Amino acid sequence: MRKFLTALMVLALASIAFAAPASAQDVRIHLLHGIPDTDVDVEAGGANVFEGFSFGDTQDLSAFAGVTLEGLKVKLAGTDTVAIDAGDVSLPSSGNYTLIAHLDASGTPTIGVFENDTSSIEAGSGRLTVRHAAAAPAVDILANGNIAFANVPNGSGGGADLAAGTVSASVVPTGATEPVVIGPADLPIAEGTNLIVYAVGSLDAGSLTVLTESISGLGSAPSVVNTGNSPVEAAQTGLNFGLVAFVGVALAAAVAVPVAARTRN
Repeated sequence: MRKFLTALMVLALASIAFAAPASAQDVRIHLLHGIPDTDVDVEAGGANVFEGFSFGDTQDLSAFAGVTLEGLKVKLAGTDTVAIDAGDVSLPSSGNYTLIAHLDASGTPTIGVFENDTSSIEAGSGRLTVRHAAAAPAVDILANGNIAFANVPNGSGGGADLAAGTVSASVVPTGATEPVVIGPADLPIAEGTNLIVYAVGSLDAGSLTVLTESISGLGSAPSVVNTGNSPVEAAQTGLNFGLVAFVGVALAAAVAVPVAARTRN
């Protein structure tokens, strides 16, 4: 019971001060709401702890890393309709993670848990990470007209270190050159920064779009994290380790490329 009350206190504080920028630390846990047109409330222990969280919202939940959150449920905003019954969820005590509530390939709400690559980037280069989190079949992701990430299924993706500059990115069905389902759009690759791009929404519903976040200071240690909307797509390999259920909170908290692309965990 004490652990649960502690979790609620942290959640309440986070709801007031979630805009504080992340800084170099042992743990970073960000929650991202990636399901269009779906506002939610999050319940813990029979009471709402977050209400009315919308698509594109995010929250830094690093402050309660290592805490077990009990009886988490995600409900359609303003109702008792449970979309996700998460149960008891333990958050990681270290590492750099993004949790995103999104649609799987068939359009069912699900949770993706991604570990972010914060390894050092060489001078003059930045990192592009792409993550497929949309209700759509596997895709090829093109950079400057060339395939950078091939046959990427929902829930996975990849990353590559590129020369700092601008990359024109687009998304097409695997093995095809058209139709272009997202893009083309220019992506700024900044020195020492990991730009992470999520393809979200639904192909059938015509709601495909992207969300982005960035982790800078990777010439030394991660420093600033920004999130927002952007006109491109992406993906990375996701890890599911029991935090998958915590996506409920993610929803609630919602809170050129001639290089060798390499898959990242």
